[in-house]
Amino acid sequence: MKAIFLTIAIGLLLFSCKKEKASAPPVPPRVDTTAVPPPQLPVVTTDSISAVTQSSAACGGNVTSEGSSPVTFRGVCWSTGKDPTIADAKTLNGTGTGKFTSAMTGLADGGTYYARAYATSSAGTSYGNTFIFSALVVGEVFQGGVLAYLLKPSDSGYVATVPHGLVAAPDDLGRFQWSNYVYTQTGASATALGTGNANTATIVTSLGTTTSYAARYCAELVLGGHDDWYLPSRDELMLLYDARNAIRNFSSSDYYWTSSDQGGSTAWIQSFITGVSSSYDKAGNFKVRAIRTF
Repeated sequence: MKAIFLTIAIGLLLFSCKKEKASAPPVPPRVDTTAVPPPQLPVVTTDSISAVTQSSAACGGNVTSEGSSPVTFRGVCWSTGKDPTIADAKTLNGTGTGKFTSAMTGLADGGTYYARAYATSSAGTSYGNTFIFSALVVGEVFQGGVLAYLLKPSDSGYVATVPHGLVAAPDDLGRFQWSNYVYTQTGASATALGTGNANTATIVTSLGTTTSYAARYCAELVLGGHDDWYLPSRDELMLLYDARNAIRNFSSSDYYWTSSDQGGSTAWIQSFITGVSSSYDKAGNFKVRAIRTF
């Protein structure tokens, strides 16, 4: 019996003397130290302004990089204030990278505008370089003379992307007869817009270069670095009459010759008194204003 108690006592002593094993320290949570890159905006440049008219102009741009996300909108924005944004007037010209062209419309005559390309993605909107331009206005100094008329969509020769029209000499060239008493039907009978140049060439071919007369004087004129002046047709001179206050320096109490032949002894004149076109004897000594096309 004593032996049993002794055995139990020794066992308890040994158990109490056994060193308790230490518990393992807690494992800290894993932290991802990889930096998240910030979103990258697209990269876009602006093309130069072209084809400026009274109410429109062409522009465009090139998205060279989409940045960190796809480009969903791109185009050109413009305003009368510096640094236009997509909150101003803008075009929508597709998605993604690459070049694009834009037509800015609704411009005001002679207004000064700022324009730049833009590209939008989920990262935001970026802008290209800014260009400043002014819409054309009748009466401004232009290509050797004064801008007199800009072709409209209904006019022959109109091109939406390239402006065309008439430039008037800044002053009258003087008084001339239509044919210096040479009553010849020259064949220069066209009256429409765009026919004055051909009329003038036909008249000079018919009447020669030995005398001075309205069409020849215009055809030989060199002014403002240009030598392609001519005597306007009936309808071309009517357009100049309509814009006479903007073009300036017309005589409001006189008549002007056109290049439109009406017959053997008469040709069309334009009254700057009443605004009416009529025929008159080719020997009449009337005023002349040369024009050219662009």
